[in-house]
Amino acid sequence: MSGDRVPAFARALGTIPSGLFIVTAGTGDDATGALLSFVQQIGFEPPCVTIAVKAGRPLEDLIRRTGRFCIAVLDDASMTLLAHFAKGFEPGQSAFEGVEVGHDDAGVPYPTGALAWMSLEVTGELAGVTDHVVFCGKVVDGARLRDDKPMVHVRKTGLSY
Repeated sequence: MSGDRVPAFARALGTIPSGLFIVTAGTGDDATGALLSFVQQIGFEPPCVTIAVKAGRPLEDLIRRTGRFCIAVLDDASMTLLAHFAKGFEPGQSAFEGVEVGHDDAGVPYPTGALAWMSLEVTGELAGVTDHVVFCGKVVDGARLRDDKPMVHVRKTGLSY
């Protein structure tokens, strides 16, 4: 879409800020990760977060099968992680080659170079409403690794990444 053909609502939708996150799932050779921006805390008791994963991505299936995922929060010091996970990975290709990782108590990897990380257990799923699958997870572990500020992402329009 050219700039003059973008509907007004699309530019308005693009003003909704989000963070940038690495979401990981699986264990061992079956683990993968992806760069996501649709992540939001949605409750205190229990502490819950939703993520939206593009339907059909390998991450979707892993989260559904294992019932677990990790979220790593990016900051300005995490630019190499952003670049690494933004490229995507072919099936069978390691998402973690060259990335220092820790593991939650279920063995799910997360990049230790992030600002913070959280381990979550899936509590619900919403699929078939949009081109993304929404997973809700209860936070069961995590840590803030630095006192920096999380990265904030604002799109030109709300119709594409």
